[in-house]
Amino acid sequence: MFKGFYTLTSSMLTENRKLGVTSNNLANISTPGYKSDSFYTTNFGDTMTAVTANNQTKSLMDLQNSGTIVLPGGAVTNFAQGNIEDTGSPLDCALLGDGFFEVLGPDGPVYTKNGSFSLDQDGFMYLQGTGRVMGVDGPIQLNDSFEITADGSIVDENGELINQLRIVDFETQDNFVKVGEGLFQTNDPIIDAEGIEVRWKSIENSNVDPAKEMTAMMESQRAIQGASQILKIYDQLTAKAATEIGRV
Repeated sequence: MFKGFYTLTSSMLTENRKLGVTSNNLANISTPGYKSDSFYTTNFGDTMTAVTANNQTKSLMDLQNSGTIVLPGGAVTNFAQGNIEDTGSPLDCALLGDGFFEVLGPDGPVYTKNGSFSLDQDGFMYLQGTGRVMGVDGPIQLNDSFEITADGSIVDENGELINQLRIVDFETQDNFVKVGEGLFQTNDPIIDAEGIEVRWKSIENSNVDPAKEMTAMMESQRAIQGASQILKIYDQLTAKAATEIGRV
């Protein structure tokens, strides 16, 4: 009976974590360049094996196979490209490919697909709430009239080069750390961003699938509600058992 308490409680806690990830995805449906997260679960046996770093120990196999307690595994980011939307704004840029814009944040460079830029008070291209957009020659300061080409070059009305968007890429995103909505940091080495096109006056929309997220939210809510009701029954049975034992 007490094993049921642990199983149900762990399930509720895990579903709450999953619900948090789903809610965050839904809250960022309109965030340009946002990449959705998918939540995964594990069990007590697998977690014990991983924590002890003793995968070769045969004595853990029974625990691993019988572990029914569900535990939160974590969240995995989906880096699939979102839809490209034409905005007409001269400060908006979208990337067609796997690369990222580099923005100088307060704690160093961050990488993002969010190309919904603006200008700060000194005329530098700026990502709201994050920092200045980096170019090949440092932060990008713009004139009144400019154009951004497919390779990220920023030229003035006379065709003179002002700067070029610093677009970077990495071998993998496995070591990315999410530091904001659609913002990432990594210590992995930068590789050449080849075959990446800049779409001027456009943004990449969030890749969140609303229907999928709403379904996941309802599933989590129902799982939490069901586990809560069963826990009440367990509690009543435990109280009744304690009463009967007291009578004996």
